[in-house]
Amino acid sequence: MAYASNIPLLQAVGVEAARFVVRAIIFSLAGIFALIGFILARRKLRRRYFDRLAAAEFYVRQNWERILSGAIPADDWRTAHDDAEAITSLTLDRLDASKSATECAKLLVFLRGSGLLDRIMLDARRLRGWRREVALVRLGRTRAPEAVPILVSALDDPRAATQLAAVRGLARTGLATAAEAMLERIVTGELAIEATSLLNALMICTRDNPRLLLPYLYVAKGSVREVLARVMAETASIALGDDLLLLTHDPSSEVRASVARALAHADFGFAFAALDRLASDPEWFVRLRAVTSLGQLREPRALLVLLRGICDKSRHVRQRAAEALARMPHSGEVLREVLGTGDSYALQAFIAELDRVGEFYNLVAALRLCAEPSVDARAGGESRRLLAALEAGAEKLGAMIRIPALQKTSAQPTQPSRDKSPQQSAPARERETLQKAAHIPARSA
Repeated sequence: MAYASNIPLLQAVGVEAARFVVRAIIFSLAGIFALIGFILARRKLRRRYFDRLAAAEFYVRQNWERILSGAIPADDWRTAHDDAEAITSLTLDRLDASKSATECAKLLVFLRGSGLLDRIMLDARRLRGWRREVALVRLGRTRAPEAVPILVSALDDPRAATQLAAVRGLARTGLATAAEAMLERIVTGELAIEATSLLNALMICTRDNPRLLLPYLYVAKGSVREVLARVMAETASIALGDDLLLLTHDPSSEVRASVARALAHADFGFAFAALDRLASDPEWFVRLRAVTSLGQLREPRALLVLLRGICDKSRHVRQRAAEALARMPHSGEVLREVLGTGDSYALQAFIAELDRVGEFYNLVAALRLCAEPSVDARAGGESRRLLAALEAGAEKLGAMIRIPALQKTSAQPTQPSRDKSPQQSAPARERETLQKAAHIPARSA
């Protein structure tokens, strides 16, 4: 080391290295302090910004009635950006929450008279990028008819995000003119965005007049027609009338399924006959929709159709048919009809649905009371037959339903005990109530 320190070249290199290390340390410390200063300054500025917004929000809420009535002139707050932004946000929130047409009209008049509506419309035209998307949705929240042309023009924007924002804004208006503009572009293929957004927007805008969909449904093709059919199924009303009956013969299975769903939403006189035919459709999901709608109608005539559905080759159709049968009155009679089909899968599906809706053990208790020796022999024999079939079907379900062995009732008739007193039997009133609930008629000889 002593020898190396005497060489001038090595001494010069050591000095330069030391200077470089010192400069690196200085620049690193300067960068760290600069970053810390920037973070602190940004935090201070943003805190001041949010404090101003909170103060403006508090001022607006304290003086809202005076601002809305005009006691505080618009000139006093229009030029203050924070106050105007707080007033705009509060007005739009009140519009969203209001369910009164009078209050909505009053708020819309305030937006027009104060110039806030014009400012929102200007932002929707002038801004670009995500700021324009926010402005388009905000413009739709005003529900103003004059906002529709601006939103419709945004549908022609090449950016998919802007088109989606325009669709969301049109949905917020809920106007029929907005629905027509979207339908025209959907049918012509000019508007290609995700189906979920279109479904929601069209359902909101056509809820009051679902007949707007029919002209476009007849000319649309492919996936567009399926989307329109789904919208029609959700917004169906009695105004559609015979058009739904014609669509039950449509070549598209998706349209037929949507019609089956729509028939449960209104009191159509032809609903049962149409659903009976659709319950025999070649496509399983059409049969599924038809059986589900029949269950919602709660028609006594639907028993035979549901019995056909509970024996369907599709598991989903059997499940829905069993659900509808389990909710029908007189479960004992329904059980006998299900047993009459001779389909073990149908019986198991029915028992599973009885357990799901909480009627399984009620039916078991009713059958046991009807199977007592004190009951009529013919009715008791029929009850014991149904009870044995019910317990056997429950055993096959395994872990889904388990009946303890001590609770099982033999299918063989029980001989009455001679020394049994009337007080030891079940109360007559309870037996009569359960028999009436189960509605188990005697089997014909």
